[in-house]
Amino acid sequence: MHLSKPGSEGLARHLDRAEVLHQTVLQLRKDLALDEEQLQEPAVGEQAFEALREAIQPQLEALQGKGTAALQAAMYRVDIPEPHLRRTVAHGGLHALAGECVLRALQKVLTRLRFAGRF
Repeated sequence: MHLSKPGSEGLARHLDRAEVLHQTVLQLRKDLALDEEQLQEPAVGEQAFEALREAIQPQLEALQGKGTAALQAAMYRVDIPEPHLRRTVAHGGLHALAGECVLRALQKVLTRLRFAGRF
């Protein structure tokens, strides 16, 4: 598995499966300490990736507003290393970081499903 841009033949295309999308939303809520109101489950389909990215970007902005440590702690839970965090924010801002968070949560879900024999 490799990370990819939405719409390409990478991880994001798996969000068209209801189970994968649901588990990805649950993972994002857990990693970013969000409740259902802060991160609602989007419709299954091609736009799910962008919908999730748009939904968590304001949450990342709020974390960044609390200081560097708050954002770094959240990225630790998401499993985005600090050097990758810095590079991503420097080159694409929080929009790019939100996409990385969605992809990392999706990667965790797909790995679990694969080892459970359900993917």
